[in-house]
Amino acid sequence: MKPIYRNTVLILILFIVVYFTANHLSNRYFINRTFNGCVDCHDEMTGFEKSHSPEKMGCNACHLGNPNTTNKDFAHKGMILIPGNLSDASKTCGVTNCHPGIAERINNSIMNTMSGVISVNRFAFAELEKPEGHFNVKDLTQSNADNHNRNLCASCHLGNIKTEWGPIDELSRGGGCNACHLNYSNEAIEQLNSYNNSKLKIQNLKKEKDLRSDFPKLHPQLSLNVTNGHCFGCHSRSGRISTNYEGWFETLKNWELVKGEKNYRLLQDDRVFQKAQEDVHHKAGMECIDCHLSIEIMGDGNLYQHMDEQLKVQCMDCHLNEFRSMSYEQLDFEARKIVDLRKSKRENEKFLVTEESDIALVNTYITSNEKYLITKSSSKKLKLNPPKQFCVEGKAHKRLNCQSCHTEWVTHCVGCHTEYDPNLEGYDLLDNKDIVGSWNEIPSDFYVDYPVLGVRKDKTGIEIIDTFIPGMVFTIDKFKNQQTKIFKRLFAPTFSHTINKSGRSCKSCHNNPQALGYGKGKLEYSAKGKWKFFPLFENHSEDNLPKDAWIGFLKTRGETSTTRTYTRPFTIKEQKRILLVGACLTCHEESSKVMIENLSDWDNVLKQISPKCILPSY
Repeated sequence: MKPIYRNTVLILILFIVVYFTANHLSNRYFINRTFNGCVDCHDEMTGFEKSHSPEKMGCNACHLGNPNTTNKDFAHKGMILIPGNLSDASKTCGVTNCHPGIAERINNSIMNTMSGVISVNRFAFAELEKPEGHFNVKDLTQSNADNHNRNLCASCHLGNIKTEWGPIDELSRGGGCNACHLNYSNEAIEQLNSYNNSKLKIQNLKKEKDLRSDFPKLHPQLSLNVTNGHCFGCHSRSGRISTNYEGWFETLKNWELVKGEKNYRLLQDDRVFQKAQEDVHHKAGMECIDCHLSIEIMGDGNLYQHMDEQLKVQCMDCHLNEFRSMSYEQLDFEARKIVDLRKSKRENEKFLVTEESDIALVNTYITSNEKYLITKSSSKKLKLNPPKQFCVEGKAHKRLNCQSCHTEWVTHCVGCHTEYDPNLEGYDLLDNKDIVGSWNEIPSDFYVDYPVLGVRKDKTGIEIIDTFIPGMVFTIDKFKNQQTKIFKRLFAPTFSHTINKSGRSCKSCHNNPQALGYGKGKLEYSAKGKWKFFPLFENHSEDNLPKDAWIGFLKTRGETSTTRTYTRPFTIKEQKRILLVGACLTCHEESSKVMIENLSDWDNVLKQISPKCILPSY
């Protein structure tokens, strides 16, 4: 080969080698044609979810710092170790090119402000005349109510800062975007544990060592994979929605006495739960996010007083015969982005739309007048059935919402003694620091039964029958700040997430003292047309009502008996009407002709009653 040709070939080979080497290095060390020094040290890091890949956006898009240097000190200056906390979200997740507007919405979300928790607590402590107003957890003072909140409740808000690496678990609180979107694989957890153990070992030996070789190489993911486990930490407290949904109710049992029994479960916070019937939607494989929307959880930008005001989805949005729909082209930017990321777009098919808020349910679709829901994590296809005719026929049950019949059980806490101990070691959940002087709550008893029924005004002002639980039946006689003894008997509206497909029986409402608000016990109807109630629990010394009661037998109470100004127990007139049907049910079967006719024309049935029928007299 002539020298000129040989040299040309060598030059060409050298050019190809240089080109591909440069291309490889540019893909690794340059993001969008801009040098990025982060990967010089962290080039072995893998595990990223596709939309958050460093090849697309670099490390600094989330962690900030200085990507224009390979010097560790300069590169890490201004770096955010755990991005996603709401204190940083406007600079990281919420920037224009990523998720604009969401950080601002979340700040106003009830999941961040805790407005309802604060107002109810202040009302219970007699620091508010009514449980109303807009409040924010960051503004808590050191009053008795606020100090109680700081001590026992204030960790469950999205603004609480996540300070340590690791997956979301039962003890996790806050973390902003991380609270829902952070996911660790099993391998990532193993690597993190190995790093932490090696770091701890070195610290104990008081030796210096470069831990770079032990640093985790597998990055956790930030994705739309929001599991029930993400919700569990906060929502297994208070209303215990997460545990209810899975079919577990809280007990006061000693774990050592039930350990090893399959029907019991010990949570990471040492509470003991017993197995009960799971929610029908959980049994079907649905997770929390299959019903609840991003705009419910992250907020719509508006301030709300209570969580039930922020909710957008109702049972009937999926289970009505009549429905409205929306095409992919009609979706807003955020909904369309979610559909695209989940790859759930279906040609020539439309999404169901919420009746109240005109929001598309992007995991539903309609075809040939059939409705389906696709679970977001497992892609399971579920048919959405309409309500039974029994649920919608006639006028008798017009005021009932779905859960008033279909809630299988709730946990009843029948009394709590709360006191402040100035010598007890505690923790300030807002300032995240140890304190001396803490509140102590001693529950008297738990039991599981049907919910109590009462009346709630919906957002349009229409009164409907809803489910309630004893939200705060408690005594306070020792305070942080001087105050006279307080006794409260407050019931709270609840959606307990223990839905049963078949619904409850007629007698379980009309002949059940628990349902009417009298408490657990025996309700008897005599041949003389007289109702009598024999309570299970003794009367409380403060108000002479049974420990678990909301109202007295054929008596009522005002709005001061509830945790909302738009809820109330049944009036005496309403109780008598319910018991009138109950009197009929002492003789007539629920499925009998006369009871079926009652559903559509109760007044006419009353005009045709037999002389043998004995109606209640009061």
